[in-house]
Amino acid sequence: MKKIFYFLLTIIFTGMFTISYGAIKITPTILELDTNGVKSNYLTSSFSVQGGENETIRFKVYPEYFKISETGSMDILEQTEASDSLIKNARFVPNEFTLQNGNIQKVRLTIADINSLPDGESRMVLFLEDVAAKELFLPSGNKNVQTKLIVKTRVGIPVYVDKGHFVKCAKIQNFDIQQSEQDINLALKLLSEGNSKVRYTGKAQIIKNKKLIGEYPIKNNVAGAKSILITNQQIPLADIKENGDYILRLIINYNDEKGRLKSIIKENKFTIDNKQTI
Repeated sequence: MKKIFYFLLTIIFTGMFTISYGAIKITPTILELDTNGVKSNYLTSSFSVQGGENETIRFKVYPEYFKISETGSMDILEQTEASDSLIKNARFVPNEFTLQNGNIQKVRLTIADINSLPDGESRMVLFLEDVAAKELFLPSGNKNVQTKLIVKTRVGIPVYVDKGHFVKCAKIQNFDIQQSEQDINLALKLLSEGNSKVRYTGKAQIIKNKKLIGEYPIKNNVAGAKSILITNQQIPLADIKENGDYILRLIINYNDEKGRLKSIIKENKFTIDNKQTI
């Protein structure tokens, strides 16, 4: 008896940097374009793909439409006729290629007829999927049963285009904390009010009597255009040595549509009463 399982491994890159997955290197891993100063009716960009020195792999390239979910993940949708989809405007070459011996392949992208795009953000993800599926045979306790896993890998490069009057604006709609003996759960609800996504960084500070007790980075994330982002993060209490009243200060930083740094600051109070005193 033979059992066959099909597995599609999808890697989505969400940062402006070089990342290697296995022997595959993509540069850059995200394309963020805008129409400011563009006099023609199209935009061009590109990214490079490099494989391992002793590896041969063939990729096909194809686009899909997505939206950013309330948790900051990418939701792939079949709604290719959406007005903010770039698929109908996208042209890319090559649409299939082979990587050999560590050579670099450049994929060139053109977004045509940008005048037809709505004001604000439009998007898609370009997938690079290996053409040849890999077969993995898994061990089984039964000699009469063989399990075969068919694995295909695809790498996603998000593409965003901001056109016309686009706005990146965010505010904290809700900021709660839930406390345990070991840590605090920071629950954040961020509202993106503009018609283009907001990508943010930030930190959480624990303060007592205006004195900084501890500072911790929060997870970088992205809120979709005209939507909310709901996220949670644990903040440790190890730096707190005594009972008393404290403040948890949340600082979120993002760049608006003109590249200006914006900061949002929100505070919440909590009390520690379980520290052992001598």
